[in-house]
Amino acid sequence: MANERSTDQFVRDMLRDIGFTRPWEQSISDAPAYLYEAMEGASKGQGGGRGKPEFVVESGDFIVVIEDKARADQIVKTTDDGVVDLDYPARADFALNGAMHYAEVFAAKTGKKVFAIGVAGSETHNAIQVAFSAPQRVPKVLDSQFDTFTSFSPQAIDEFYRVAVLGELPQEEKNVREIRKVAAELHEGMRNYTSLENEHKATLVSAILLALKYRPELVKDLTGEKGKGYRDGEKVYRAAREYLESDEADLGPKQKIGIMLDRFKFIQRHVLLNARNSDLGKTPLRHFAEILDRDVFKVVSDPTYSAFDVLGNFYGEFVKYGGSDGNSLGIVLTPHHITDLMSELIDVNCDDVVLDPTAGSASFLIAAMRRMFNDAENRFKEDSHKLEDRIDEIKRFQLHGVELQEKLFAVGTTNMILRGDGKANFQRNSIFDVTRDGFFPYDPERPGRLEGFTKVLMNPPYSQAKDKTTRHLSELSFISYALDLLEVRGRLAAIVPQSAMVGKTREDKALKAAIMKKHTLDAVLTMNPDTFHGIGTHVVIALFTAGVPHPEYKKTSFIDFKDDGYKVRQHVGLVDDGRAEDRRKHLMSVLNDGVPDDTHFIVRTEVTATDEWQHSYFYFNDQPPTEEEFLHTVADYVTWQVKMHTHGLGNLVAPTLTDTEDAS
Repeated sequence: MANERSTDQFVRDMLRDIGFTRPWEQSISDAPAYLYEAMEGASKGQGGGRGKPEFVVESGDFIVVIEDKARADQIVKTTDDGVVDLDYPARADFALNGAMHYAEVFAAKTGKKVFAIGVAGSETHNAIQVAFSAPQRVPKVLDSQFDTFTSFSPQAIDEFYRVAVLGELPQEEKNVREIRKVAAELHEGMRNYTSLENEHKATLVSAILLALKYRPELVKDLTGEKGKGYRDGEKVYRAAREYLESDEADLGPKQKIGIMLDRFKFIQRHVLLNARNSDLGKTPLRHFAEILDRDVFKVVSDPTYSAFDVLGNFYGEFVKYGGSDGNSLGIVLTPHHITDLMSELIDVNCDDVVLDPTAGSASFLIAAMRRMFNDAENRFKEDSHKLEDRIDEIKRFQLHGVELQEKLFAVGTTNMILRGDGKANFQRNSIFDVTRDGFFPYDPERPGRLEGFTKVLMNPPYSQAKDKTTRHLSELSFISYALDLLEVRGRLAAIVPQSAMVGKTREDKALKAAIMKKHTLDAVLTMNPDTFHGIGTHVVIALFTAGVPHPEYKKTSFIDFKDDGYKVRQHVGLVDDGRAEDRRKHLMSVLNDGVPDDTHFIVRTEVTATDEWQHSYFYFNDQPPTEEEFLHTVADYVTWQVKMHTHGLGNLVAPTLTDTEDAS
């Protein structure tokens, strides 16, 4: 039976999670005087007595007022016009209505901005809705559902207000837009001034950034001279080469340097890049170097961009503007909020040895490196020497990537160098042509150390298995091969199209069975349909444990994470709507800590290779119907019965008795 006391405790727990261990409750007599006095004459009832909100806290410059009800259907009541009803008895009987009533009073009497939160239901079946009130302003009901109070913590509430109420872009997205604006500017310049081929654009950016890292004053030296050895392209190439060969870069093996330099050679001889342009008054190469020096170079090492794959986004923008260069190859670059999420899902830490077998621009390795560095800093913050050694160990031995496409290999290697990790074991190859021994040759510096991968993060090429000759390039093939490279109990996270988890072909069905014979399927998350906005690929994230055959009675988690807190804004793209952290935190608590939720969000069930590995296949509605839903269903059934009888088909829904049955 619904119990409001248990809902009260559920709310207290969520408040405690964001740092409010002693919220003001009911009479709020222990609250600051201005809050206590504001409740005079503010009762939800008709008597005009004191208001007694269930919970009130101050978060930053905001007041947060919370009302809760025992049943989930008591979340909100609206008028016929769709407006939240703030009159009695609605404000007394429904959670959001009551919270908004108090929020309006607080806003009017204190002059402060107020968030009203309605919570209805139990910890398992609940609804949380939010509205915003401010002086002399019509209250705004936010159209999103919430799972926690994360957005209302003192650390998050300002950003949430700007994004969810004012409609601004999140600060992180503002940073991303600036980078993309630079990419668009560079694309226009490369097209207008140099007619540069698509495949060379990201490579040119890589070379210039490496050259600037070695010679910060390089731009001044790009004077447009024509003599051999003095052309701007030769100066850029020479600076990039000298950096790659320097002790500072500490880049190895030599083969990697050779591949990079081969990609950069065109810069020396490209006629239009090196010729002074009359419109610019300089060479296009100097023009591009100035833009990168001014707007990009510092960003690469800026901690606020530490998880953001700058060069990957440049490559993605060039592909978008330039046509099919990337997508025809099945190259789908992973958004940085996804690389962060996947690193967290398999708990990458500073002890791990991480592999991305389809590394692309190295975005997964960047995300993994950041988590590993943060973990090391937390563990060894009291010992700077140990921390320095640990960071060096991570760079030298614990980050591995494989990339077949030469241009992406150059982009990925540059990305890692600019992040301070030229030592990363990044190799150009096909994952199907490498072995574990090839990654871990004997190292005299580390005799007797057990080597092996403990974590894999991957976004394999999509839709490569087009016929029988390419069946071995299916997404499941990449996953299967990568799992075999892991140590026993190593973890793998892969983001793949939903179709890969269905097993349409005979080969895919066999692969699913083979995977389960050797490895464990832990979870599959159905992701936001707009994760790869503009490409149209609907994806899932699959989580595996390597080397442990899938137990027959194991409960695998299938999660509907389509509502991940990201939405598409027109002319902008996919952005955080203010709830991304709230949704991520809820996901982790349900998946890792066993926090209950209903089957709309998670289904835990036994699974076989013949099943479709996704939430929609196993979903069933386990919520008891509300009275309104029950009456609506009965009304539908009666209407259908009447319609069948009216059309002379009553015998189909109420068959007549046979003579034998009638006699009995």
